[in-house]
Amino acid sequence: MNKSSLTCGVLGLGLIAFACGATDNKSPASGGSSPVAGAGAPGTAGSTGSAGSTASAGSTASAGSTASAGSPGGSSDLCAQQFDAMEKKCPIGADSKDANVQACQADQQDYAGIGCLTQFNSWLTCTASNAAYDCETDTGCETSQASYFGCQSQAVQRTGCVRLGSQDKMRCSDASKPYAFSCLAAAPSTCVQVVTEGAGIWCCPQL
Repeated sequence: MNKSSLTCGVLGLGLIAFACGATDNKSPASGGSSPVAGAGAPGTAGSTGSAGSTASAGSTASAGSTASAGSPGGSSDLCAQQFDAMEKKCPIGADSKDANVQACQADQQDYAGIGCLTQFNSWLTCTASNAAYDCETDTGCETSQASYFGCQSQAVQRTGCVRLGSQDKMRCSDASKPYAFSCLAAAPSTCVQVVTEGAGIWCCPQL
């Protein structure tokens, strides 16, 4: 349903989201596989596999409030709803639901780290409930899709950093700085560097 990969500014944001209009038109799978293939979409919330690979990050409700890990903003059901809706139009097999939902939720958590969860959830809602949405051509939800693409791109330009979701649990144990990032230069002052080798890894609050 959604596989997306977005490239923003100088840093490539490989993101895959459940049904994210995406890199591969027929099997979007956030981090894995999802039925809704979209049109060129960003990858996991600006999350790249640097120093690792995309994964989930802490979670926030929207561009501002944190929520419990694993269900940003209590919106994790949107992923299952999107899968169920897409399975009726562009079926890929019910046995792939768990993997797709998990990948989608990881994308939600990645977007939460850069303040774009609200926009991403709006797109999930549109693809799941808008009768005019066509999963074959990924049309009908362009406005919400462009909104979260733009938010992700702006986050990279604003911070000079990209998400490293797969490093969250391993590197960022401080609940006040649950999101892992890789930054081109200096990271925002609210972040703390936890890996100095290579491009480095910083743990930050929502940026």
